[in-house]
Amino acid sequence: MPLKFLAVKTSILCPPSGNIFPLLDSGGFSLEDSDILCIATKCLAIHQGRCVKMGMVDKKQLIRHEADWTWEGNCSLTVKDGIVIPFSGIDESNGNGYYVLWPQNVTDLLAEIHRYLCKKFTIKNLGLMSIDSKIEPFRRGTVGVAQGIFGFNPIRDYRGKVDLFGRKLEMTSVNIADSLASAACYSMGEGNECCPFVIIRGTENVEFGDKFSMANAQLAKEDDMFGDILSFHN
Repeated sequence: MPLKFLAVKTSILCPPSGNIFPLLDSGGFSLEDSDILCIATKCLAIHQGRCVKMGMVDKKQLIRHEADWTWEGNCSLTVKDGIVIPFSGIDESNGNGYYVLWPQNVTDLLAEIHRYLCKKFTIKNLGLMSIDSKIEPFRRGTVGVAQGIFGFNPIRDYRGKVDLFGRKLEMTSVNIADSLASAACYSMGEGNECCPFVIIRGTENVEFGDKFSMANAQLAKEDDMFGDILSFHN
């Protein structure tokens, strides 16, 4: 089966709060076993009421409050949920006059949605991703990133396998989650498309199961090859 990215157009989930489950029901889509459903972080945040009225708070203070780490001398570049991203992921676009923060406790929320959708569509294997767009150094334009996942292994490990010429691979692994998130963000669009869900169908060699979360893809700073370059402080 060819790999497909199916964008789902829905009604608008308006800040500052709204329920994502009616949106999932009214989307007019169906899920199959071994699909991966991507959900825009903004929808999950609105579901949790993670919105702050613009003008009611200083944005720089809000960024610092939300950040896990801030870049030395520049509070707009931050680490949030183990991801290097500007502004702690806080977004004004499509916010209707609100700052929309990143959702909290994403694994638990995705697990709840996972149970709901598996029961609704009578399926066992389902991956879920909370995705957002971000920018990369020295690159113009946005790419996608997985802010959270549930239900599938986000990493494909090649260590111990061999390359084309028989050389054993010692470090190589593929970040499935972020790779798929980029294509899903492209399918969602960045403007007024109103496609907060993307169904990924036809993935191969993906391991499904309830034991997997974003923690399977994250590295501690001391184990990261960029750890000595990226100097953060609280």
